[in-house]
Amino acid sequence: MTGISLHNLTKQFDDVTAVDSVSLDVTEGEFLVLVGPSGCGKSTTLRLCAGLESTTEGTVSISDRNVTAEPASERDVAMVFQNYALYPHMTARENMTFGLDAAAGFSGTEATERVEEAAAILDIEDLLDRKPSALSGGEQQRVAIGRALVRDPEVFLMDEPLSNLDAKLRVQMRAELAELHAELQTTTVYVTHDQVEAMTLGDRVAVMNDGRIEQVAPPQDLYDAPDTRFVAEFIGSPGMNTVDATLRRRGTVSEIVWGDNTVPLDASPESLGLTSGDRVVFGVRPEDLSADTDGDVRMEVTVTEPLGSTLLVRGTVGGHEMEVSIQPRSLVEVGDQITLGVDPDRLHLFDPESGAAVYHSADSREAIGVDGDGRRDAAVARQGGADD
Repeated sequence: MTGISLHNLTKQFDDVTAVDSVSLDVTEGEFLVLVGPSGCGKSTTLRLCAGLESTTEGTVSISDRNVTAEPASERDVAMVFQNYALYPHMTARENMTFGLDAAAGFSGTEATERVEEAAAILDIEDLLDRKPSALSGGEQQRVAIGRALVRDPEVFLMDEPLSNLDAKLRVQMRAELAELHAELQTTTVYVTHDQVEAMTLGDRVAVMNDGRIEQVAPPQDLYDAPDTRFVAEFIGSPGMNTVDATLRRRGTVSEIVWGDNTVPLDASPESLGLTSGDRVVFGVRPEDLSADTDGDVRMEVTVTEPLGSTLLVRGTVGGHEMEVSIQPRSLVEVGDQITLGVDPDRLHLFDPESGAAVYHSADSREAIGVDGDGRRDAAVARQGGADD
C-alpha cells in the first residue's frame, strides 16, 4: 500500500511556481526526507500534503485515497512544525490533548491514556504539568512530537522540526526520531535543508531544486552516484568539487583535462556518447583526493580548516576552487603549493549544459548499478528511478 502519492503536483503563487509538477510515491511505513536549499519548494510540498495549501494542479493521495479536495482535518495526518506551535497558557499535557475531545471521537479516558503512552515513549512523563515557558527547546520539541503521536495518524509530516535546536541537541534528537520511527513504523515525510540530517534519517531522500525533484534514492546512492550536478554539489559535507574540463583521448589513453591538470579516465569518450575535445564537468569529492607528492593535480592553498578528525584544505586548481580532506595533523599552510592524487574509482562526469550525470567510475557504479561504461540506465535516471 502507498502511504502518500503525489501526481503532477503544482502550486503557484501569482506568477511564482513554488512546486512544479512533482510526482512522488512514499510507501507505507517509509521515512522519506525532502531536502534542498531555502526556497526550493519542500515546505510548500509538505503543506500541500497536509491540506494547509490548496493545489493549483495535480493530486494528493493518502493510503490510496484521493484527498486533494479534502480539508486538513479529514486527511488523518499529524504535522510537527519548525516553531513547535505550543499554546503558552497550556501545560504540556493540555497541549498534547488539545483537539482530542468527544467531538473528535475521543473519550477523556482514552485521551489521558494516549498522552501517558506518548509521554513514556518520549521520556517526558515528568514534564506534563509544566507550561512551555518552563521547558527547554528540546523538551518543547518532544511535546510537539507527542501532540502528533497521540493522534495516531496515518502519516506524520515534519517541517524542519530540529532547526531551532543547538547542534548537540539536534544530533540527540535525530537519533531519537530514528528510534521512534523504527518503533512506530508510521509513514513519515520530513523536510529539512540540512543534508546531513537528510542522510542520517531518511530511508530515501528526495532532493528538490527550484520546485522540482532532482533525484529520489537511498542516501548512499545519492552520495555515490548523483543523477545531476546539483545533487552532487548539495549532498555531502562538504559537497562534491566540480570543475569545467575537457575530455581528451590520446591514442588508447583517455583523460580529463583542465588547466595544466590531467586525470586518467577508464572509459573512452565514444563509450559515453562523446568525442575527444568535448566539454564536460568533472566531479570528485574532497575525501577522494589525497595529498600525494606524485599526484598530477596541483593546488595553491588558500584556506585550511582543522576539523579534528580531518584537515579540510581549500585552494585553486587550474583556476577553479577545490577542497580536499587530508590527515588532521598534516603540515599544510596557506600559500603552500601541494600536489593531489585522485582516486580513479571515484570520478564523475556531468553534462555542462543540462547538468545530468554522464559517467560514474568503478566504485560508484557498483554501488548504484549503472552500465559497464559507467553510465546510469535511462530508466533508472528518471525521477525516482528504480527505487520508486
